[in-house]
Amino acid sequence: MSDSTPPVPPVPPVGDAQPAAQPAAVPVPPAVPAQPVPPLPAQPVQPAVAQPAQPVYGQPVYGQQQPQYGQPAYAQQPQYGQPAYGQPYVAGPRTNTLALVAMILSLVGIVTGITAVGGIVCGHIALSQIKKTGENGRGMALTGVIVGYVLVGLWVLVVVAYIVFLVVILGAAAASGAYSSY
Repeated sequence: MSDSTPPVPPVPPVGDAQPAAQPAAVPVPPAVPAQPVPPLPAQPVQPAVAQPAQPVYGQPVYGQQQPQYGQPAYAQQPQYGQPAYGQPYVAGPRTNTLALVAMILSLVGIVTGITAVGGIVCGHIALSQIKKTGENGRGMALTGVIVGYVLVGLWVLVVVAYIVFLVVILGAAAASGAYSSY
């Protein structure tokens, strides 16, 4: 069995088609003599180090240490004025509670009077605690103490003025009662 297929004749051009023109030959510039390449300095051969596997999002790579709480993961750099993602809010020293109570009691003492004494007492205790512990709130404790003393002083003046007023009125009434025309 011989496999003989008859040759296929070329396809004649259709219509006015012209055979494609051959591109013109591009002249080749003369060859430039090659410069000798200086040998590279000898460098020590370093053993190949296996690159660590890329982590799957949220999954640690085996053998790598997990970032500690509060440290940026994967060398994240914080933007200007913003903490890095995942950074906890770091609060400053806490405020002394008695300092806040002293200020509130002294300011409420404007109306009631007796709570100003509580503001003075709480303010002095708060100042002592702040000196020992380094907490915030010294300004509030001083406000409680100062406003408390001012209010207690004003209330003392009011009470003294009221007593003087009663003595003067009762004395005037007693003096005028002796000369009554009844």
